[in-house]
Amino acid sequence: MKSSGKNSEKNNNGGKNGKKKVNLFLVFLIAWLVIVTGLIAWFLIRFNDFAGKYEEQYQASLPYHTAEQVTQHFNDGDVDYILGNMTEKPVFTCFEDDSVVRDYVTELISGKNFVYSETENFREDAPEYYVKTGDGLVVAKFNLTEDKTANLPYGFKSWQENTLEFYTAATYGFEVSAPETYKVYVNGIELSPENSTYELTESELNQYVDPYATIPGTVRYKGEGLYVKPVVTAVDFRGNACELVYDENTDTYTVGFIKDFDEYDAVSELAISFASTFANYISQDAGDHALDKYFPSGSQALSYIKRNSARQYFTSHGSVSIHNEEVRDCLVFSDDVVYMEAYVEQYMQMYWGSDEPEVLPTDVHLYFVKINGKWLIGGIQY
Repeated sequence: MKSSGKNSEKNNNGGKNGKKKVNLFLVFLIAWLVIVTGLIAWFLIRFNDFAGKYEEQYQASLPYHTAEQVTQHFNDGDVDYILGNMTEKPVFTCFEDDSVVRDYVTELISGKNFVYSETENFREDAPEYYVKTGDGLVVAKFNLTEDKTANLPYGFKSWQENTLEFYTAATYGFEVSAPETYKVYVNGIELSPENSTYELTESELNQYVDPYATIPGTVRYKGEGLYVKPVVTAVDFRGNACELVYDENTDTYTVGFIKDFDEYDAVSELAISFASTFANYISQDAGDHALDKYFPSGSQALSYIKRNSARQYFTSHGSVSIHNEEVRDCLVFSDDVVYMEAYVEQYMQMYWGSDEPEVLPTDVHLYFVKINGKWLIGGIQY
């Protein structure tokens, strides 16, 4: 019985000693690790979310997005946008209006693909770009500025267009010379000293009609700053449309005097008559006063002819006749002043040599003036 009591006591002690003790430090360590791991995981998730949003906002804030939007207007052919946003508006002369520039811009951008590129002055805080065609032709330049009304996260800047310079080139001009009594028009607008450079030169031909009349001088008009090649027209002193001669090498227009008028036949007949009489006068086959009827009283031109000593010593000859009469040129300066070049051939039978007559050409350059309703010779150009 005693031995069994001992065994029982041993069993009880063994059971008491067999219980495992809980390690509180290890529990705390494990719990701490779990919490820290959780916090790290939470932080990494939040950081990754922040980093993603930050990168997204950063990329969205870059100025090239705005540059793409501006360039898209060019690719869309948005002429209203271009003209409306140009910092310096095109300057027009009185010969054109904004429709001309609109057509100019439309033609320049139609059917082309545009891209943007940074200019040599580009800065991160002041972005500046060119707008170019695919083959590198620069048509515009624009810069961006910060849009302070937009509040982006993380302090990023928002960009907006600041200036737009479209390279409109008003490269056309005009240069026209015309008689001062004519009217010249550019795109339907009459030229004057107020809208063009106006330079008047008096005619050197006045020496042939003075003191009976005046030949109009020549006006040279000049202008520039046009976007399209101008249409130049002119009317003569009677208001009739007249021809302009264009010189492609000098890009100039010339308006000459008209060559026809109502009394052309009468004056040309008078010119031929004078040329024939003049030829016979010089050869002494016309009387001393045969030319008087063609000139005004007291004419200096007639006086010069009569002082010509060649008539006195002209070779003796037989019969003469006039052939091949023609008017070679005519210029109508005004209703009262006309120039004509008349040509005749005088056939003269000589006393010696061949039986064939000598042919003596006579070419006269006559300036007719109308005095009291009658055409007379004011002067002769030799």
